[in-house]
Amino acid sequence: MEVGGGHDFDSFFKSFLNPICLFIERVMKDREDVTDLAQDVFLKVFERWKEFETEENAKAFLYISARNLCFDRLRRKQAEDNYQSQCSQEEESISSTFLQEVMRQETSRILYSAIDRLPEQTRQVILLGMEGNSNVEVGELLGVSINTVKTLKKNGYSALREMLSKEYLILLLILLEEF
Repeated sequence: MEVGGGHDFDSFFKSFLNPICLFIERVMKDREDVTDLAQDVFLKVFERWKEFETEENAKAFLYISARNLCFDRLRRKQAEDNYQSQCSQEEESISSTFLQEVMRQETSRILYSAIDRLPEQTRQVILLGMEGNSNVEVGELLGVSINTVKTLKKNGYSALREMLSKEYLILLLILLEEF
């Protein structure tokens, strides 16, 4: 079908391919999608070629279609980037939480393993203290004086320091802050 001025689609295509590619490249800010978008735009023009009364109408439709396709692609790309960013953040958060929980569990295991090696009364004083009981409350629960609780606690912490290496001591201090 010829449009006003005797131009056929092939001539129109050859005349506007480079200009439309440059237009798309400026809108998209990269060369990655230019060829695909240009093909899509010319396909839209070709599908409606018979409807255009003049080359000017076809040219206007060409540029409007190019703009719309570019904006659609940019919106889609932005949505994909947002989704990927969100997934990455969630993945990092899950990974971080997982590692923190693994560290917390391993530290707890090491700590309680060391506490289990303490003498019975010292072990009870340490465990009751970790549960948030004051020295007075621990003394009342165990039926011993507050000075005995303090002595047992001091001896227990000293023994734990010897049992645990320096690396584990740092983890122990972090864990004890949570109790």
